[in-house]
Amino acid sequence: MAHPILDHISPLYFCAGLFFVCLLSISSRRRPRYPPGPRGLPIVGNLFDIPKNYGWKRYREFGREYGSDLVHFEVLGTHIVVINSAEVAKDLLEKRSSIYSDKQRSVMIQELTGWHRNFSLLPYGDGWRIRRRLFHQQFRPMAVPHYHPMQVKGVHGLLRSLLDSPEHFRDHLRFMTAKIILNIVYAFDVQPGDHRVELVEKGVKTAMDIIAAGVYLVDVIPILKYLPAWFPGAGFKRQAANWKILVDKMHETPYYEFKKTMQEGNAKPCFAATLLSEVENTEDMKDLEEVFISLTGTAFIAGSDTTVTTLYTFFLAMVMFPETQASAHEELDRVIGRKRLPDIEDRDSLPYISAIVQEVLRWHPILPIGLAHRTIADDEYNGYHIPAGTVVIGNSWAMLRDERLFPDPDLFKPERFLNEDGSLNDGAHYPIETFGFGRRICPGRYFAQDLLWLTVSSVLAAFRIERAADVNGKEIVPKGEFTPRVLSMPEPFECRITPRFPGTESLVRSTSLTD
Repeated sequence: MAHPILDHISPLYFCAGLFFVCLLSISSRRRPRYPPGPRGLPIVGNLFDIPKNYGWKRYREFGREYGSDLVHFEVLGTHIVVINSAEVAKDLLEKRSSIYSDKQRSVMIQELTGWHRNFSLLPYGDGWRIRRRLFHQQFRPMAVPHYHPMQVKGVHGLLRSLLDSPEHFRDHLRFMTAKIILNIVYAFDVQPGDHRVELVEKGVKTAMDIIAAGVYLVDVIPILKYLPAWFPGAGFKRQAANWKILVDKMHETPYYEFKKTMQEGNAKPCFAATLLSEVENTEDMKDLEEVFISLTGTAFIAGSDTTVTTLYTFFLAMVMFPETQASAHEELDRVIGRKRLPDIEDRDSLPYISAIVQEVLRWHPILPIGLAHRTIADDEYNGYHIPAGTVVIGNSWAMLRDERLFPDPDLFKPERFLNEDGSLNDGAHYPIETFGFGRRICPGRYFAQDLLWLTVSSVLAAFRIERAADVNGKEIVPKGEFTPRVLSMPEPFECRITPRFPGTESLVRSTSLTD
């Protein structure tokens, strides 16, 4: 039977009407409930809401404004979620790490500048897993004590340098960490001015320059990577090529120098020797060599600039909060005395020193918003939708300034990690967020924690770190400001570093006889 209405409607109008109904149905579907965040503009979304400087502070403000530990942005179709609390970070980045362990893609970093060799920046997959496993084997908690003698030797060298030229303490910190890492990775015993030290320092600086520059246009429009370097507007290609030369030299030069010594039978036991000995003269050698170069290069970054920046923060805290230093000196004199320097075995007996190290890590993490994660699947959390491909930022600075966990968070108070009797409070929140989250947490953190403790305890045992004075003799009080980019370090400040007691110099000089 003919339909009384459809008979009078042409097929064209029927199709047009059906299309309209479908369109109306699609447009009326409920938008997924994302975490709260600022309303975006057409096309560009929240592009102009993303902070360029001090992002960790602005992201915390957004969280407070919207009353949420999760804040959502959308930029040019890419979803971004910022986590401002340790509890939510644990729920998502740790407990659901199978979803949240991928890394944000960057054409500039991972394809054009040679930093694909840093496995911490690799996407979640087999390549990352094998590198992570090999690295963990060499820097797991049970392996780190093997490196203590090298750490002690480096710290003692730092103390002697501080006696000779305390005004150059920043340079001394950089050399100490480079020396220790080159010794552990390749068994190179380097001195100031060594070309391998300069390679490490230049390579690390290049990494920090690349990261500090933020997001490049080629990261947003990847097809731009095919532009020739001479093309107008392709200056990023020329800059990337220059960076890649330095990055490749940092990775390859020490490796091939060591490989040559190993082939000649002159290599000493070290990280690289352990790796190479497992596959030497096998069919796996060629395939795994790039993996080894990646691992050794990652060790330079993990152990160099991050440790230097943390120690630089320690010096700043001692200048700004002299009462902390006085308490540390009292504990050192009571437990160690003045006839020897602290060793790692003294750690359990020096809880206040350990609390200082924890407070340095908490007070200002060197990567306040870390390195972004990326989801590999859709997820739901507390009624919020987090789609696959979302860039997830863990705001460790906000987590470690959370008044619910750390009262008076802006103050430097090691006592927050102690019981009333002065012992370490095992129930206090350890600032683990400084080292990252979930499966992407820094695998070298145990090594870093021991080196930090040895350096802090030894420097405080031997020296006073005090405020400098101007030409009129008035104390110069540092403002306690930090640089505004991804890798955040104290702005330059002045201080006086002097021997703590009459026998300091002879005690420190004597270390050259035993190291």
